[in-house]
Amino acid sequence: MTNTIKTITIATIVTIALIISLGCMIPACAESYDLDSIYPRTAVVTDLDYDEDLVICTDSVGFDWVFEGIEDWSEGDVVSLLMWDAGTPDSILDDVILKAYYGGWFGMED
Repeated sequence: MTNTIKTITIATIVTIALIISLGCMIPACAESYDLDSIYPRTAVVTDLDYDEDLVICTDSVGFDWVFEGIEDWSEGDVVSLLMWDAGTPDSILDDVILKAYYGGWFGMED
């Protein structure tokens, strides 16, 4: 019986500690973005770097964008990018990809 009470006490303390630490971490992890600084961008996957696990895609004006996670991506896939302007709405050069979504496929010809 003593071991059971000891185990329950330790489990309760650990659970409380986890809840407190997670409660403190959530505000630090949750970066708030101004909705006006988030925008969509469409691109086509043009290359895959298997060594670095990178997907390279090109948008309609010729900018290349790179994100990690080759997984099921293939050249010719359409990618819908959720972008953040990094607080500099007048420059696209420092914009950040927040999320990449599969948007279809175009057959690419050489």
